[in-house]
Amino acid sequence: MTKSTSLLITYCKLSDLPEIIKIDDFFDDQTDKIYKSNKKQSLLNAIKNQKIIVARCNGKITGYLWFEFLWSYIPFISLIRVKKSYQRTGTGKKLFVFFEKKMIKMKYDRILSSTEEANEISIKFHKSLGFKKCGYFKLSKWIPNKELFYEKTLDN
Repeated sequence: MTKSTSLLITYCKLSDLPEIIKIDDFFDDQTDKIYKSNKKQSLLNAIKNQKIIVARCNGKITGYLWFEFLWSYIPFISLIRVKKSYQRTGTGKKLFVFFEKKMIKMKYDRILSSTEEANEISIKFHKSLGFKKCGYFKLSKWIPNKELFYEKTLDN
């Protein structure tokens, strides 16, 4: 059995917080204390508001998808993170499919997502899920400074 076939996809619980933080360096980067504090508070709020979906294998969290709504009505994937040992096993795709089905059931007609221009793996991932590039923005004091945006229209 492959790692991805035994996955359980659910909403995140507050008790999952320590495992979420360990998945990657998103919460350990060297940004200033205000950004670090804001990230952790945002994570707590997202868990409380059921905006984080997790993948579990044998009871352990192997990945998560964090979403929010742009302008309060367009679903936007903020992050998809998968433990290194579970990357390329279908975990990210299963997280997305769970999220996509929820958005279709809620009658949304599109999902937006983004990635850094240099992240070729993420760009291929988005395209494999049916996303189309729809724009970008540049930030003056942020590295990398070009973020590509993707849109996937949903069939309701």
